[in-house]
Amino acid sequence: MRTSSWSIGAAAGVLLLAGAAAGTTAQETRVQRANWALAERFSEDRVRQVVFSTNVQTRFLGESDSLWYQWRDSKGSTFWLVVPQTRTKRPLFDHTKMAAQLSTLHKKPYDAFSLPFTNVAFTEDRKGFRFNVDSARYEWTLATEMLRHIGRAQRDSAEGGGGRRGGGGGGGFGFGGQNQDFRNFSPDSTAFAFARDHNLFVVDVATRDTIQLTTDGVQYYSFGARDTTQQQQQQQDDELQDEQQRQEQQRRARDPRVRAQVTWSPDSRAFTVQRQDQRKVKDLYLVNVLANPRPTLMSYRYAMPGEEDVAQQELYSFRRGARQLAKLPVEKWKDQRLFNVHWPVGSDRLRLVRRDRLQRNLELIEVALPSNEIKVLLTESVENANLEMGNGIRYVKAGSDFIWWSERTGWGHFYLYDHNGTLKRPLTSGEWRADGILAVDSVRRVLWFGGYGREAGENPYYRHTYRTALDGPGALTLLDPGETDHASQMSPTQRFVVDNSSRPDVPPKAVLRDATTGAVVQELAEMDLTRLKELGWKPPERFVVKAADGVTDIYGNIFVPFDLDPTKKYPIIASVYPGPQTEQVNSTFSANAVQQRLAQLGFVVIQIGNRGGNPRRSNAYQHYSYYNLRDYGLADKKAGIEQLAARYPFIDIDRVGIYGHSGGGFMTAAAMLLPPYNDFFKVGVSSAGNHDNNVYNQNWSEQYHGLREVTAPKRTTAAGISSDGQNAQEQETETKFEIHIPTNAEIAQNLKGRLLLVHGDMDNNVHPAGTIRLMDALIKANKRFDFMLMPGKAHGFADYQPYFTRMMFEYFSEHLIGDYYRADAIIR
Repeated sequence: MRTSSWSIGAAAGVLLLAGAAAGTTAQETRVQRANWALAERFSEDRVRQVVFSTNVQTRFLGESDSLWYQWRDSKGSTFWLVVPQTRTKRPLFDHTKMAAQLSTLHKKPYDAFSLPFTNVAFTEDRKGFRFNVDSARYEWTLATEMLRHIGRAQRDSAEGGGGRRGGGGGGGFGFGGQNQDFRNFSPDSTAFAFARDHNLFVVDVATRDTIQLTTDGVQYYSFGARDTTQQQQQQQDDELQDEQQRQEQQRRARDPRVRAQVTWSPDSRAFTVQRQDQRKVKDLYLVNVLANPRPTLMSYRYAMPGEEDVAQQELYSFRRGARQLAKLPVEKWKDQRLFNVHWPVGSDRLRLVRRDRLQRNLELIEVALPSNEIKVLLTESVENANLEMGNGIRYVKAGSDFIWWSERTGWGHFYLYDHNGTLKRPLTSGEWRADGILAVDSVRRVLWFGGYGREAGENPYYRHTYRTALDGPGALTLLDPGETDHASQMSPTQRFVVDNSSRPDVPPKAVLRDATTGAVVQELAEMDLTRLKELGWKPPERFVVKAADGVTDIYGNIFVPFDLDPTKKYPIIASVYPGPQTEQVNSTFSANAVQQRLAQLGFVVIQIGNRGGNPRRSNAYQHYSYYNLRDYGLADKKAGIEQLAARYPFIDIDRVGIYGHSGGGFMTAAAMLLPPYNDFFKVGVSSAGNHDNNVYNQNWSEQYHGLREVTAPKRTTAAGISSDGQNAQEQETETKFEIHIPTNAEIAQNLKGRLLLVHGDMDNNVHPAGTIRLMDALIKANKRFDFMLMPGKAHGFADYQPYFTRMMFEYFSEHLIGDYYRADAIIR
């Protein structure tokens, strides 16, 4: 792979010459003191001061191709207007005139290129735009270049959305934000639905007739209710500007009505709504020891892998004129889940995807209403892997063909079906992954989409945008050539594409491209690195190594000290996240990566992937972890580090560290516990690790480790009657699920080296039980380890993150370099 102008390879060459001349031992040339001064020069706060805009966030003007965006560089912040048809790019307004008039009206001085707002909302006639400053609202008229004050800022202004938005919801279990309009309107705005005290209501706008559709709603079997705890927290978190807003917040808090997640049919005659039944799901607990005056108990429903009592989904429909909901008989598999519930056209037929609990079988079905006749349109099945849901279903137009995504060939690709579910043709194919529909032109029948790994010689994690015809064989058109990661946005007319691109060693750049040919229409912006480079900052380099099988390519990034001395030996630290849903290897530019700061202390730090990780590659690559969720990534990490040490002689293969958060924390501890890796890795920092996935999230654990389906006799009562009332002699079998994921506690007796465990005691994502169970096992095995509790913190450590980062830096400095300087409590 190509490298940047600053070359680690060149430094390695210098080392070979210097080493031959010096004749010193490796021990004598080892880095022995951490360079805290260099690390502090590139602290998060200092780098933030010299880093400006990193991507163009475009806002199109209505349904036109004209757009505006804000861009900040070392000269200040500028609002730009782009008109693609005329290839025009100019300031959206005269910044000097804006600053002068705003200073006068707001009675506060402002600089022209440091204005106190970042977003504007154009008026419907596009003759001006509005924006908020503090609690005031202003309007700028483009033709006259005049600013006027138009009153108080509204919390639900045009920038923030709101209003009558038909359709609403879709799938999912949540009830939406507590501050949304509680009314979920039909597309024609003649009716709306809402929830109150767990039950569902519908209102006819013309007659104001309110119908209560359910009466059996209770907590954990609900269509929605006001969450007063969440409301109070929201009130504390919001920076309310004035008394009027505080009163509005309090009024909403008293209103028991909330927005229901219903999906209206396009003709406004019917809607669907899902209900999740969690009444049998068991509680999980956390104790908030920081609550005053007494610690409080937090409980929440949380299903764990393999448990019998998990959340159940029900699907209902409602037709205008009826007085109650109708439950739809869509059940097929035990503990199945429903996705992508939608009305393809009208209100007579409903479509949805149902998937079994194994996550290895799914069906796209159509339900005819009101007969409830079910037609299976297509099926997907896989063994020894899980089915990805991909992009769901996308119709070319209502009642027409649809596009379906599948990994049936082992690679993710798009397929074109007619409306009745008959396959017409694959739209993409080959050993690469199509992923993410950008747009569909129903008239010209053209598809724009994202893809990974198609371009020869490129990193397969870099996204590109492609165009292809839906009808007949047609070659794909690559719209954004160049070995960088691309993020695209389509214009409303589908004539242009905004392309933001970067990679770890290439700064972000944005251009406007022709959506047919990919030709650059307009250069938009490029990140300003001037002041960052003045500090001495340099980008990481990319690398490719082989996995432990000697065949599979593994990709990564390497960070070294900016003052690298090629005559010295540096410890190497792996920053890890094993997946399986992703890999922690940056594919885009980052000026302030933790890995970069850690390297400045005197380390070589790497991000490196592994088989069983990123799903952007083949199905086989990702599902290397299936039925092996603890150990699967370690061999590739070790093999990759060994190859890098052979490639770069300044890497000290005898001083290897590893760290990670969440799944990376789990992997870090496993590396310190599992032979032979516990001899290879000498120091590990494991934060918020899910060390026991048997007490982690049911859906995630079952999806990526794999669930086994077994049959067992139905439960019997003391009287010999089965749970469904049959005699024991006639007892039938029932489906049960089994799973056991290997844990770190099971191998605690193998700990070697130095291990630091860190966890927040209010982590309701990865429960602290996993870490505490590992600690218990380590104590029983008479092992020495270190532990830090983050009081009151959830999974991400929040404002304690800087403290943790410093602690991790110190831990590696002390135990990999030998620079132990903690003489007292003061952090210097």
